[in-house]
Amino acid sequence: MSASAVPKQGDHVFNAIETAVLRPFATLQAMRSPTIPGQHFVHDFLLHSYSFARRVADEPVFAAGRNLIATAGAEEEALREFTHLRPRYPLLARVNAGTLRAIHQRNSTRFGEAAARFEVEVLRAIQQTLEIAVAPTPAGRPAATANPGIAFQQMLAAAYDPAAALVVLTNSVTSETPAVQAVFHSLLAAVADTFDQPMRWREPFTVFRADRPSATAETINTILQVLTRMDLLKAQSVIVGTSIQREISQKARSPQTDEAFGSMLHLIHSRLQQLASGRG
Repeated sequence: MSASAVPKQGDHVFNAIETAVLRPFATLQAMRSPTIPGQHFVHDFLLHSYSFARRVADEPVFAAGRNLIATAGAEEEALREFTHLRPRYPLLARVNAGTLRAIHQRNSTRFGEAAARFEVEVLRAIQQTLEIAVAPTPAGRPAATANPGIAFQQMLAAAYDPAAALVVLTNSVTSETPAVQAVFHSLLAAVADTFDQPMRWREPFTVFRADRPSATAETINTILQVLTRMDLLKAQSVIVGTSIQREISQKARSPQTDEAFGSMLHLIHSRLQQLASGRG
């Protein structure tokens, strides 16, 4: 792969989790009202929720994952390598330029939709919690139906592009010495075999064992670390919704608080209308 090649859309092994997880809070921080700036609202009423998102965004493992990119020309190089491997690994015959492009596009679309859904669900959770907080009586309080935790899980589930991973790994393998390359061929076939099986995406990296350090082994370890971390975060997804509810509901009520809540409710409602109409 050329060091100067420019990545194409969808060719990152991992999509930008760090941007997507902060997206709803960036939306809030950009809001402006005479009562309270959005940035102050986040820090005054959602600091723990924002801090959780910030910690996820700043995790070094995700930064390492974002550095794995299938650059321009890498697909062609990988496909040429597959022609040599097909006699031993026939399933690689199913992998062609159309297959890779289709998976790239599907991944990009799914992640984009999941990131947008996560923003909506976080904003809806805040909106509903504020409505409950300002309701004059328990009977007038609306039911909370937003589920940002599920949206967070869906976003993480769509963050990995197995086609980009196969291309990156194949080109890394071809840069190894001939004596080392054969060690990784079964892994390449296993990654291709899991293209349409999200529940098995981590499996090839989990079972693989390298007998010596190499650049390819390091890449495999990085992919496994990111996939493992995402699975652990999925298990913690409930934090996203419960933290929002807890932080806002525990704030002491005052005329100033009610005014701030009412102001943000109006802004969040407007933003959700924009997103629903496709103008977001």
